[in-house]
Amino acid sequence: MTRSVLTLVVALALASLGAWIARGLQLDTGVEALLPDDSVSVLSIQETRDKLGLEEPLTILVASDDPDRNKALVAQLAETFAQWPETVWVMTSYGMDALAERALYYVDADTLLEWNELAEEALDWEVCKASPLCVTIADPPDLPDSDEVRDAIDRSPAGTVLQQLTGESAKRAGGDAAGDDEPQALCNDEGTVCGVQVMLSGSPGDLGYARMIKERAEAVMVPLVESQPEGTRIEVTGRYRVAPLEHDVILNDLRLVSVLAALGSLLVVLVFFRDLTAVVQLMVPMLSGLAVAVGLVVLVEPEINIISAAALAILAGMAIDFGIHLLMHYQSARAEGLSPAAAAKASVQELWVSLLVAGLTTACGFGALSLTDFQGFSQMGWIASLGIIVTLLWTLAVFPSMVRLVPGSDKAHLQPAAKDRSSRRLASIVLVAGLLSIPFALQVGFESNLSKLQPKGIGQTIDGSLMRARGNLNVLYIGESSDAVKAAIEDELMTKGGMEALGVEPVVVSAQVIFPEDADEKTEILADLKATLERAREKATEREDAKLLEELDELEPWVDVDGPPRPDQIPEWLAATLVLKDGSVGKSGIIYVPLRGSNAAAMEKLAAWLDQLREAHPKVTFASGAALLGEVTPALIADAPGILALVFLGLIVATAIASRSFVVTRDVFLATALSTILFAATLTLFGIDLHLYNLLAVPVTVGLTVDGAVHVRWAHDYDGARQKYATYKAVAASTLTSMVAFGALMTADSPGLRSLGQVGVIGLGMSLIVNLLWLRAWCAPQQPKGA
Repeated sequence: MTRSVLTLVVALALASLGAWIARGLQLDTGVEALLPDDSVSVLSIQETRDKLGLEEPLTILVASDDPDRNKALVAQLAETFAQWPETVWVMTSYGMDALAERALYYVDADTLLEWNELAEEALDWEVCKASPLCVTIADPPDLPDSDEVRDAIDRSPAGTVLQQLTGESAKRAGGDAAGDDEPQALCNDEGTVCGVQVMLSGSPGDLGYARMIKERAEAVMVPLVESQPEGTRIEVTGRYRVAPLEHDVILNDLRLVSVLAALGSLLVVLVFFRDLTAVVQLMVPMLSGLAVAVGLVVLVEPEINIISAAALAILAGMAIDFGIHLLMHYQSARAEGLSPAAAAKASVQELWVSLLVAGLTTACGFGALSLTDFQGFSQMGWIASLGIIVTLLWTLAVFPSMVRLVPGSDKAHLQPAAKDRSSRRLASIVLVAGLLSIPFALQVGFESNLSKLQPKGIGQTIDGSLMRARGNLNVLYIGESSDAVKAAIEDELMTKGGMEALGVEPVVVSAQVIFPEDADEKTEILADLKATLERAREKATEREDAKLLEELDELEPWVDVDGPPRPDQIPEWLAATLVLKDGSVGKSGIIYVPLRGSNAAAMEKLAAWLDQLREAHPKVTFASGAALLGEVTPALIADAPGILALVFLGLIVATAIASRSFVVTRDVFLATALSTILFAATLTLFGIDLHLYNLLAVPVTVGLTVDGAVHVRWAHDYDGARQKYATYKAVAASTLTSMVAFGALMTADSPGLRSLGQVGVIGLGMSLIVNLLWLRAWCAPQQPKGA
């Protein structure tokens, strides 16, 4: 007894230490964490972050039916945000007016020369008319009007960019066509929605920071809304809104799910063991083993990705599975009259081989995933393998001491004998049917639109289309030199090629576009044009030529510009992409792409287009965080056959080594394969697609299927029918316990978690049917004819 107490004290002390270390576990929810560290896309994103330091700004939208009120509220919010210590810049207008007023520099030089010639002809015509010795029968030439000038500007690359960024055609000096001198506000065309953007020193990728900023912004917004007429709305949009809200929804879901799963698991344990002490006998070894395993994982790798997080579910399922098998055999031995110590010893002696085989087989299967380049599975592989081995050895060491201290009822019912029924022929038919269903199983779909998995109420309720092109996802690019960037943006692959590859038109913004390289030449042309127009005005005034004076009144404001566009005239939000941290201009830029970042199929096209650009222009770095999803999805699909092959290879090798039997290895492999095939076929039948969320259930179900198959196959060789019955009952109890945990997820508000629960229940259901029905029938000895 003293030895048992000492064992539990040491175990609980180590578990407490493991739990304390496990507090440092962090979850990296970014898609970037799923790709290899040396991935071109990952390295490109790191480089652009280092050289640009660009993050997504905080965006606040104001909506009402009064445009003036919206602008006033935006100005009030901007004044408040400008006082925050984290604020880098505040944007309430596009800030492109200085560039728009110099828009004539974006017209090609040939067109400017043509207009200059027209002005010279108009001047010559006036001079000729003023001289009695000059005779002309030609009509006076028409000077370009504002519409013609604006059209020429809009056709230029820079004019197109300005129009797509602001939603307005080119402005002339002194205001727009209506004579409005005010900067163009960040509002939609009707003025019913306006916005303010705030660039902060932190990143919305930091969940704690995003939550803090959102709460501070709402503390400013809520009193402001309450003081306004009914119908006025103000809300945070973008990642500063989505990340905290989605985290809160999922966290609340998991809290509820945890309670339901715990109650469901408790109910399953009570139904199978009919003894409250069984809960203590199971939970102490299981929870303490999990604490130690997770603590070791954190010591090795404190940050895990969203797919390797499934390894924790695998550990929980395997840990309770080990305990249930031992406890079932312990109670069976107690029912035969053995003392707690003897029953504990007997249960370990009966099961240690099958437990080791099941644990090592599953660990090897998952360990094979560590060989893959895809970080999502390679990290999960070693975590699951390490955790399974630790929890297995921990359970074997702690369980005997636990039941000695808490022996439970000594009035357990004697376990009935398990009957072997000959159904080899029926099992063969089912196996053939399963093999024939492989083509159907391979048709299981993959959901590419992850926006369908977003919980209700997460997305913004105010139309954010006022952001124009800036509301789209983007691609950043940085070149080794301005010449490298110039070659890239002049390549048709960047424009027409992007249109063909993506099905939408990308908006390419660069310093080369905003700041014309032939600005000096155009300055001379415009100076000549301005001088010619001034002389023409003098002659037209002398002759009182009203028509020419009217044309000059319309053209001269365009020409009267104070030099070409300069870097200090661009707004801060645009400078953030066109000017590197070291002050370099012309080596970077941004491409706006009107696609949804949650659509994996579209992101796959974007990733492929970026690969083409990288290959064509190796001296330019192209980076897009949204495009990472386009790499993860095809990587998952491409690696899936190899991953399954590695899992089954590890399963076969481990089972063959442990059992040293071809028959046992064959049976375990067939059961696992059949369960997996029926699992995929059922998903296809009910139209349930896999995605980044419910995909986590697949390795969990495969792992528990392997474990159950090993136990059932080992039970077939037991001499006593009591041991067989206890094993079958333990497999049923452990699988149902895991099914209850997945079933609890189906009550979540998050569509992603609900889908994860559905897939887990279906997969474990197939596992239960195959292991307890098909595998027993397959392994059962055939009865002699006539028996």
